[in-house]
Amino acid sequence: MATAAQTVRRFAPGRLANLEPQYVILVGGLGLILALLVLAPLAILLFYSLWSVGPVDDGGSFTLENYRKTFLAGSTYRLLFNTAVFGIGSVALGLVFGVSLAWVVERTNAPFRNFAFVVAIITAGIPPLLYAMAWVFLLNERTGVFNIPFTQWLGWNKGIFSPYTLGTLVVVEAFRLTPTIFLMVVGLFRSMDPALEEAAATSGADMRTTVRRVTLPVMLPGLLGVIIFVGTATIGLFELPAILGMPGGIHVFATRIYLAMDTTPRDYGLATSLGTVAALIGIVGIYYYHRVTRVQQKFATITGKGYRPRRIDLGRFRKWAGAAIIFYFFLMVVLPSVVLIYASTQPFFKPPSISAFENANLDAYREIFGQEGFWIGLRNSLTLIATVPIATMLVSAIVSWVVVRSKARGRGLLDTLAFIPFTAPSIVFGLAFLLIAFWIDWIPVYGTIWLIVIVHVARFLAYGTRATNGAMFQLHKELEEAGSVSGVGWLTVFRQITLRLLVPSLIAGWLWVAIHSGRELSMALLLSTRDSQILSLVAWGAWENGRSSEAAAVGMILMVMMTVIVILARIVTVRLTREHG
Repeated sequence: MATAAQTVRRFAPGRLANLEPQYVILVGGLGLILALLVLAPLAILLFYSLWSVGPVDDGGSFTLENYRKTFLAGSTYRLLFNTAVFGIGSVALGLVFGVSLAWVVERTNAPFRNFAFVVAIITAGIPPLLYAMAWVFLLNERTGVFNIPFTQWLGWNKGIFSPYTLGTLVVVEAFRLTPTIFLMVVGLFRSMDPALEEAAATSGADMRTTVRRVTLPVMLPGLLGVIIFVGTATIGLFELPAILGMPGGIHVFATRIYLAMDTTPRDYGLATSLGTVAALIGIVGIYYYHRVTRVQQKFATITGKGYRPRRIDLGRFRKWAGAAIIFYFFLMVVLPSVVLIYASTQPFFKPPSISAFENANLDAYREIFGQEGFWIGLRNSLTLIATVPIATMLVSAIVSWVVVRSKARGRGLLDTLAFIPFTAPSIVFGLAFLLIAFWIDWIPVYGTIWLIVIVHVARFLAYGTRATNGAMFQLHKELEEAGSVSGVGWLTVFRQITLRLLVPSLIAGWLWVAIHSGRELSMALLLSTRDSQILSLVAWGAWENGRSSEAAAVGMILMVMMTVIVILARIVTVRLTREHG
């Protein structure tokens, strides 16, 4: 009788015939899971954009009417213009801030360079919802902190700053993008041989000429990758455009999709047609991102022992560079945090004053602690933090093992499937899963936190696999081969050897996913019910209903949770590093 292995080798084509049956099952099972998590929701989204009725209606037929109505409306082109200005403007300005900061930190002798890294990590972890709320408190025309000189000192009816303009939206998003761009670009500066800049300086070029003619051109492929990556993510951002844009009548893709689904009856035709277009834009962006990152390898300039870091002496400008880093910390961390704490202690927001501080109270916290919805949101947020990162990193590790270690055909497709969720804006991905939940209503997940768990795992696989792919490449396969030679099965080798060696990368990925899952709003916005709401939705609901002090209070609680998670993850990382050391 033929064994299972002989049967697989007889009928499996090509390289699959050289794999053990469990590997074939593993690859096939992963492919099926990823297809259900990634392709099925996007396919349903496309289907309903071409269907005449929504998922809760009977009948229907294929039609292009949804696209015709969407793109014949004048508001759509204003929407496209706003999205383009928002995306291009914020990325361009954020690039100026982020690259400048990275150059100061990595290439100069400015003081507080290490502190700049800490600031970047802290600011990257601030939820966009809270960041947007803070800037409303800072820029409000009548009560904003920045408008105090005009409204309080000069007695004007309102100040010169306003949070509800497209220009403000661009600048605030540029501030928010700065730490992300900084963390991505600082590695490019670190990996570039300073000998190129030294040669330019020897030829008589000054610092500005060297940066313009040598540094930036060499970094161009890497910078293009950063631009495409960050720009694609910005297109789907919801929180900032919702809080800073919608009150001024400024809409982008994400906010318009939200409004289409927030009406009665829901406008599925508009939401799905806009969602499909946004997803296609994301797919094109990520396609070019991969092309650019492949080209980037040709521009490698680290040349072994000839490479040595060199810092530029800023001379009399050194103290100004240090002052700029301190100002960056104050603007990005101190000011938003202080204004949110202050807002959470005021019945209604008013400019800071002695009387305001005297009347400060904790009523907002008492109010939310007395609401059942807050405790439901807290429980569900903790459920997300407890389940999503573990599931995401476990699936990511298995996918990376197949992609990096196996020789099975289709492993590249698995990697592509895992990355596709990043191409669709978060709110579009949430919409796609809402549609598929209606489609498979025989599985009772709609209205439960488990639907949001599934969506988060599918969405964050793109980030998890990026972390585990790189770590898997650094592990020599002989370590696993030694375990296999001893007679244990693949699962035991994977669990006892591979996962243990991947611990630092798994914890780093776990931390990233936990923070983003715990603070995420836009995907849950379309999927949650009263029993499945999370803390970010509690804050959004309070803000939308004009209860700014309660929204700020929930936001501060959310920030405390994120801080505790970071501290605990750091403690665990240090302990595990010592054990493995």
